[in-house]
Amino acid sequence: MSKHFFALGILVLVAWVSGCKTKGEIRREQEMERLKVEVKEAKDIRADVDTTVEELKMEVARLTSVNEEQAAIHRNLSEELKNEVLVLQQRIQALEQRAVAQELALKQPSPKEAPTATASYEQGKKLYDEGKFDEALEVLREVEKKNPKNSELAKKTQFLIGEVLFSAKDYASAALEFAEFRKEHPKDSLVPTAIYRQAWAFKNLGKNKEARLFFQDLIERYPSHSMGQRAKNDVKKLAP
Repeated sequence: MSKHFFALGILVLVAWVSGCKTKGEIRREQEMERLKVEVKEAKDIRADVDTTVEELKMEVARLTSVNEEQAAIHRNLSEELKNEVLVLQQRIQALEQRAVAQELALKQPSPKEAPTATASYEQGKKLYDEGKFDEALEVLREVEKKNPKNSELAKKTQFLIGEVLFSAKDYASAALEFAEFRKEHPKDSLVPTAIYRQAWAFKNLGKNKEARLFFQDLIERYPSHSMGQRAKNDVKKLAP
């Protein structure tokens, strides 16, 4: 009977002992619980971090896209500005070239206008006065060609040509020129002078007979004219 109680006591003691936990076990369990909590918190934090990272990635991607768009805009603006600058430079260059051309045009003498017929006549007369008979004839012949024979300028030019020929000692040509003048302008005030020049042209050619005829014609037609008076004296000096 006592053996049974002893065995039962042993069993109860073992059960009690097995049901009781040591302090070490309790600390380990507490530590495990704390670790579980920390792990859970760490997981929660990691989840938050992952979310934040994703958000940051998205923001970075957005900013990158924005930056690329801005870069594209800047590139476009840069190209536009370059084109505008190029156009402006070309305009400036064109304006500078035009300014240079205008400056050169101002510095260069303007082309001389063709002289008028009257100016050409005056030029021929000036050459005649200077004794440049060949040059004077060339100018006066051009004036004669370009003006109607019945014009006042043509008449003056024809008479002056006769004077040039006479002064150049081309007496035969001078006599013919004055004869032509008398034919075309028979009533002109210069006719007495033309006759007088004809008379002296023949005298200088040694043809006194013909010279006498012109002197006498002058004396008879214009006795009061200065050329008629001079003819009276000159005819007396002619050899018979």
